[in-house]
Amino acid sequence: MSAATLYVSGMGWVLPGSVGSGSEPLAAAWSTAWRPEDNALLAAFSAKPYLESVKGYLDPASSFCLAACALALGGPERKRPSGLRERAGLCTLTRYGATLSGFRFYEQLLRKGPRYASPLIFPHGYANTPGSLAAIEFEFGGPHMVYYGDQDVREGLEFAAARFADRTANELLLTAFESAEGDALPDGVAVMHGAVALHLVADPPRNPLLTIQPEGIRETKPPSAARGMTAALLDLVRNLTANPT
Repeated sequence: MSAATLYVSGMGWVLPGSVGSGSEPLAAAWSTAWRPEDNALLAAFSAKPYLESVKGYLDPASSFCLAACALALGGPERKRPSGLRERAGLCTLTRYGATLSGFRFYEQLLRKGPRYASPLIFPHGYANTPGSLAAIEFEFGGPHMVYYGDQDVREGLEFAAARFADRTANELLLTAFESAEGDALPDGVAVMHGAVALHLVADPPRNPLLTIQPEGIRETKPPSAARGMTAALLDLVRNLTANPT
């Protein structure tokens, strides 16, 4: 089965020192300019202004992911279609997942015991929770995929191209997110916090931000995952912009 051309109709990002959307270059957000101490700029970030629903608790990974997706879809001011979008897919990429909630639940388990550790926090510690919350928020009912670990970020684009080719999806949100720090990371490792989301469509929009040919995905230099998937997806977009496929 052949793959399909991908058109980027929207892009959104939540990054240290830069939150935005649209077609402007991510000059201030490229991972090459990032320093580990910059992550503190996102410590107080809230996804609330970008969402239509009310969330009682969100892990930072989910906050970054949801806000980036909302921005890629046009932001809170853009009217989105209502109802289940059965051919709208979603793919998330993360190397370390939602570690803060995992640690919080484990600490409560040790301190309070299994009967009193919060069941509210527990599900927010899964790596697939941010994408699941995004699917609910934006009513994306099509094919979903979660890449968790030291993956090649290009696989997310290949998943989208395959789903467009087999017609199980005609649009897809591709999102990379990270929020891990401290004890969740190996010694000497730091990752770029935040999220980047691409709204990919099968039919060419009037002014696509980027057009990606499936045969060119593997020809693009594979980004390193050493700083996490947020940085890797940024590098991939930069490479594709500099060398259109």
